[in-house]
Amino acid sequence: MNARTLTLALVTSLLLPLASACDNSEEEAKKAAEAQAAADKKKAEEEALAARKKAREDAKKAEQEAADKKAADIDALCVLPEKLPKNLEKACEEAGAAYDKFMERVYGDNEEVMGKWKEGKSTQLQLMATTCKKTGSVEAAACQISALTNAPPELKKSVSDFATRCAEKFPKNDEG
Repeated sequence: MNARTLTLALVTSLLLPLASACDNSEEEAKKAAEAQAAADKKKAEEEALAARKKAREDAKKAEQEAADKKAADIDALCVLPEKLPKNLEKACEEAGAAYDKFMERVYGDNEEVMGKWKEGKSTQLQLMATTCKKTGSVEAAACQISALTNAPPELKKSVSDFATRCAEKFPKNDEG
């Protein structure tokens, strides 16, 4: 072997491991980048999942708070007036009148609703009177009058809730 061949063999033997190391480094870097991308994707998915879960929980909490506030508002309206009607018949009649005034107060500017109310008013008032009389409680009827008289427009869809809550708070008194 001549010196030139020997030098070439020596240089090749020294550079060959470096060249394969470069190939391994590039491959390892590529694998590391893929692993990092997969980890980043998984982390982003987990964060998105956590964000959706938090949004659902927040919405559920807000819904519950709104329901609790509505229940508290209804409960605050369902109280006895200073003066009670003399008998159940009179109390239920006054509750019907309060219901009619309530509808006119909260829906008065809505021609469509008021048109339907006027068409079905007698049926609705009869139904209310029947339900009112079934409670057997002058206090429950007076409570409904108070609630319907003082209810804000935001509670316009709570008429049945007023009746239910008043009947719960002031059940028929069987004593005496």
